[in-house]
Amino acid sequence: MAVVATVAVVVLVASACGSDEPGGEPAPPAVETPIEPELPADGETSAPAVNRTDVEADLAASAEAAAGMEDSVADSVEGDPSEPAAPEPAVEEPEAEAPGDEAPGDGMPDAGSGAVEETPPDSEPGAGEAAPQRPLASVRLVSQNILHGVGCAADSDSCQVAERVSLFMAQLADAGCPELVSIQEANERIVGLVSGEAGACGYEVVWDDDPGLDREVVLTTLEVVDSQRRVLADRFRSAYLVRVASPVGVIDFLTTHLAASADDRACSPGLCPPPCDPDGSVRTCQARQVLEFAREVALAGAVTVVGGDLNDSAGSPALAVFGDAGYVDSHLAAGHAECDPVNGTGCTAGREDTTLADMADPSSRQRSRIDYLLYSAPGRDCSVGEGTGLFNAEPAAGGLAFPSDHTAVALTLVCDAAPDDGVDAATATLPEAPADPAPVEGHPIDEATAQAITAAFETYMDGSIEDMELRIDQAEDFPGMREAARLMFEATAEIGAGVRVQVDSISRTSVATARIVYSILLDDQVIFDGREGEAVLIGGRWLVAKATFCDLAALSPVAEDITVC
Repeated sequence: MAVVATVAVVVLVASACGSDEPGGEPAPPAVETPIEPELPADGETSAPAVNRTDVEADLAASAEAAAGMEDSVADSVEGDPSEPAAPEPAVEEPEAEAPGDEAPGDGMPDAGSGAVEETPPDSEPGAGEAAPQRPLASVRLVSQNILHGVGCAADSDSCQVAERVSLFMAQLADAGCPELVSIQEANERIVGLVSGEAGACGYEVVWDDDPGLDREVVLTTLEVVDSQRRVLADRFRSAYLVRVASPVGVIDFLTTHLAASADDRACSPGLCPPPCDPDGSVRTCQARQVLEFAREVALAGAVTVVGGDLNDSAGSPALAVFGDAGYVDSHLAAGHAECDPVNGTGCTAGREDTTLADMADPSSRQRSRIDYLLYSAPGRDCSVGEGTGLFNAEPAAGGLAFPSDHTAVALTLVCDAAPDDGVDAATATLPEAPADPAPVEGHPIDEATAQAITAAFETYMDGSIEDMELRIDQAEDFPGMREAARLMFEATAEIGAGVRVQVDSISRTSVATARIVYSILLDDQVIFDGREGEAVLIGGRWLVAKATFCDLAALSPVAEDITVC
């Protein structure tokens, strides 16, 4: 049955505020000349008052506008021209050219600068005057499901994974090295390939050496404060949070890959713990766990970005988890239309994922939008900037048009700038992850019983054993079981040879039952970690219990054809 779980992974991947005019004060109102002009008192001028703080702030938006204002003020002075006017406040010219008054999102910030708007000269506002507006800053983010290639032919090197990773890294460099990048479907080999090319952008590779086949890794040019991974419901998927200090302040970048159709199914109290709805689905439960993860560690004033392959469309229950919590879908916020499956516009998934055919075809189209960058910034003035939307939708020149079956997504996040005093790492580190629930304690088990149970699980789930009936003999028999097992084994025969099981612990729960904790491996990489199962003693033999058989059958690509559970 490990084969069944493996194919589930393969199927999962397959399915799986500005003005148009320069800033500055408007010209002073015209002053009507009285019939009998009055001379100003000593030390006064009849020109409209010019506030130093306002003028200096205006200079930050446009030096030319300030100059024009001075001319207007001079023209409006009343009295005899021969009479000397009182001196106007001195105005310092800015050293650098003031930026234009672009609205956030009308222009991409310079690569790596994070700057959108110059800081106005320091000044203290007087009574009744508005405080100077805080400058803006930006950070660019990208999310890419890279395709691990487990479903590709053995002689294809995971659908040329090295070449695909190299293409993606080149695309990042060509885009000016976005400051935060998340990659889903990463594993030890893919992280090694990424690390070998990270130097071109000066990326730090944030990785925790997780042994899983389908995990997340983050690349960044920013200061890393902390990171933490949490395993999600069903113990196949995870969420990886990387906290960084950025020009917009602390960002919690939380990347994940939620359940695909192959491993999404109805919840149960044991499968979907609180805060999940036991009547919901595994995918929606995982989305809820990601949201709770973000809430548990959130800092006041920080920005949270959830990015990744969420394996669902906008408006679905899984996406509603984030929408109801106030998260902004950056693709829609940038004014892009929803995915059009007819022409592929705005779509991120749909290419073939078991061969290179679509990835080498410049004309191949996507059919759904399931990859997202969602952000939440309570109490902050944030918006999306230019460059938000699809990242590498256009084909590359050469033999490989696309680096993955998924199109990456990008977000230029524009917010009020972070304070100059930086981040206090002592108070910004992440709290420890909550411990897994304590397992139900059973009675100690003798060595002979432990060996018998281990042998039954290992034989049943060993995809390299060609004798199918020997494997089926290791499971509890019940009407329709053998036919269902044959159907599942045949459906996974091509990739099943690399599947193994690792029994982690055994405890006896009764005279004839035992609780098993086990992990499923593919080519020595963990794909399901710490699953709970059951063994049953029947006719003097320990067997894989019906409950465990059915639990794994639900992950099979032919699960809909299995009606005996």
